[in-house]
Amino acid sequence: MNKFKELLFLSNIKRLGKTTINKKYLDYVEESEKYADFISSYIITSNFSKEKIVDACAKTEQIYAEVINDPEITAITVFDDSYPDKLKDMGDKKPIFLYVKGNAEALIKPNMAVIGTRKPSENSQKFEKELVKAVLENSDRVIVSGLALGCDKIAHETTVLENRVTVAVLPSGVNKITPASHKGLAEEIIENGGCLVSEYEPNAKAYRGMFVDRDQIVAALSDINFVIQCGEKSGTMHTVNATINYKNIDSVYHRDLYVYLPSELSYDNYITNNPIGDYSGNVKIIKEENGTRVCDIEEFCEELSILDSTKNTKTKKTSGQTTFDNFI
Repeated sequence: MNKFKELLFLSNIKRLGKTTINKKYLDYVEESEKYADFISSYIITSNFSKEKIVDACAKTEQIYAEVINDPEITAITVFDDSYPDKLKDMGDKKPIFLYVKGNAEALIKPNMAVIGTRKPSENSQKFEKELVKAVLENSDRVIVSGLALGCDKIAHETTVLENRVTVAVLPSGVNKITPASHKGLAEEIIENGGCLVSEYEPNAKAYRGMFVDRDQIVAALSDINFVIQCGEKSGTMHTVNATINYKNIDSVYHRDLYVYLPSELSYDNYITNNPIGDYSGNVKIIKEENGTRVCDIEEFCEELSILDSTKNTKTKKTSGQTTFDNFI
């Protein structure tokens, strides 16, 4: 928890967001030797009112005590060696600290995010379960998702049933499971060696903008993002767009985007109201050549094996199509 208290203080200054902290304060925090000296110096040099500073100090002491006295929670700051370097690709939007419940080492292992709509079709549900099982059988990857209803739940649940490790990135604090109906699943994730992770204080409730922030963390944290099903205006597209952005920046980390599209659907002659569900988001990704189409799980796992064998080499991959159709 290197510089945790200093960063906690800054995050509790009203109207001082993580973007500003990342841009202007990280060097200042890193150079400080003691928290008390940091506060004294901050009071002298800042333009914030005494009231705001006193309020931030009080909130800092409260949250700090809660975290320190909770053996189930680990706080990781941007200055810690255990902070996932992949998140630094987020630039000024990166979390300045993470709260983890469970096995924090799961955050730095090779992984694959599985994401999609909260209301997947029966076809997509079947495909997703078989996909996750096959990936776990053929690789050591951790499965990442956002603990939401639908595709997220299936990804976590299938992994737990296979007694493997999964990471749930939350839009709320790790003590406020969102949705509340997934509390039991969250406990099973931890019991199986996985973890819950959030950039928000442990008891924070989820608000609208926090879901978008969660989606960006999923995109940055994941080596592969696999979209099961989503509409063109789905919240899943937040994760997709962030993944595309991280694919195109200059980074030592290679990221891939794969998209399921049933073999009977043509993305050239696609009808939104087709009888097997809305895949308009999937089609958009493929048509714009931002992701690789997958119809066949066995072939995807073969490609995954190739990626695993070259995972330490950064390459720019051209989007293509994996279209063998023996699954459906």
